[in-house]
Amino acid sequence: MSENHYIIVGGGLAGASSFYELVSRGQACTLVDAHPGPGLGTSFANGAVLHPSHPDPWNSPGIFKHLLGSLFNPMAPIRLHWSQIPDLTGWGLNFIRHSVAHDHRAITDANFKLAHYSTQATLGLYRDAGLEFNVATPGTLKLLYTPQQYDEACAMADRLARFGLRYTPLTKDALIEREPALAQMHQAPVGALYFPDDMIGDAHLFCEAVARAAQAKGGVVRYGTHVQKLRVSKGRVIGASVSTNGSDLEDLTGTVILCAGTAAPSLAESVGVQLPIRPAKGYSITVPAPQGAPRHPVIDPQLHIAVTPLPDKVRVLGMAQFAGMDRHIEPKRLTLLQNVFAKIFPHLARETDWASAENWTGLRPMSSDGRPFIGATGAEGLWVNAGHGHLGWTMAMGSAKLLADQVMGQPTEIDAAPFSLSSHRQDILR
Repeated sequence: MSENHYIIVGGGLAGASSFYELVSRGQACTLVDAHPGPGLGTSFANGAVLHPSHPDPWNSPGIFKHLLGSLFNPMAPIRLHWSQIPDLTGWGLNFIRHSVAHDHRAITDANFKLAHYSTQATLGLYRDAGLEFNVATPGTLKLLYTPQQYDEACAMADRLARFGLRYTPLTKDALIEREPALAQMHQAPVGALYFPDDMIGDAHLFCEAVARAAQAKGGVVRYGTHVQKLRVSKGRVIGASVSTNGSDLEDLTGTVILCAGTAAPSLAESVGVQLPIRPAKGYSITVPAPQGAPRHPVIDPQLHIAVTPLPDKVRVLGMAQFAGMDRHIEPKRLTLLQNVFAKIFPHLARETDWASAENWTGLRPMSSDGRPFIGATGAEGLWVNAGHGHLGWTMAMGSAKLLADQVMGQPTEIDAAPFSLSSHRQDILR
């Protein structure tokens, strides 16, 4: 192997997509992942929705007040744990600094452009490449419970419409007509927004499909393989040392692309690169679909919780806990998801078999300002595609294209500057 060979670290959505994109462009690539197959980490049971309609980062104006309150409220949808305050100090200050209205709008706009570009690319894989991952295109519904929420959501949608967002405002009656399963909500919203271009699918199946397609084109996979360290020679990253199932270290040589989610910062730090990415734990419950299950994904933005219909199943998901690398499933958080489902679909909740639920948690890689890092790291021989937070699948294929263009020295189809890893990243917003 040589430096013209690419070692992609991480087989989740970012890694599998990057693997596919580079191999499709004729590049020699090896995908390395510690799991026994692709998409078995945070990508496994995620929201199952590609939603360019929701590109706004979670550090919205007023987030500091919510995080502070969450220290004393174990049921807060976005919760900061006391134990994580020391580790989140620098990251958290940047998170709060970018929550001012100007920055939040600029980051939302940049995220939408990437998300919209990415969703079109993903749909192209389904339609043109024939990859199967349970695609459906019903669009999503965003519930809005107060006139202020409604006005703010419409204002953001109007702004993003300049970049290609399509949406339809719905009255309460129009909402029920579009999604009859919402007819018995405990708290009726004042209205909703319908986003027809959002998609449903299975992220795990997507990872499997693109990884197989890349293998068929000559890409190499190394599952069950741990990257122990990055290899450096004369100031350049020249590869990685890996071990498989406890075997002795093996040296892989080539340009390294970090797509390892929450594991990316520690590997980058070993060669002097700082990636301000921290884990934000989310939950999902997947249950057999009761009779009359919703046809559309339904999003409750005030609780950061969504309900997604899947083939023969329904998934309830959301929340964000800043609790470090803890993957323990807290029963109280599952109860919160069940309660929100019961609030939105009370008649379905009574028929839902919670005892057969598939309960899951994953660690979203959350950047400190709400944008992913895509491109050069400043360390020669090391690139990154990580930090997508709750937009991992929505942005996966677009991020892979953006990365591949830069790695290969080609013009990018959308502006890459907002996602660069640069000490001057803040200036891009000004």
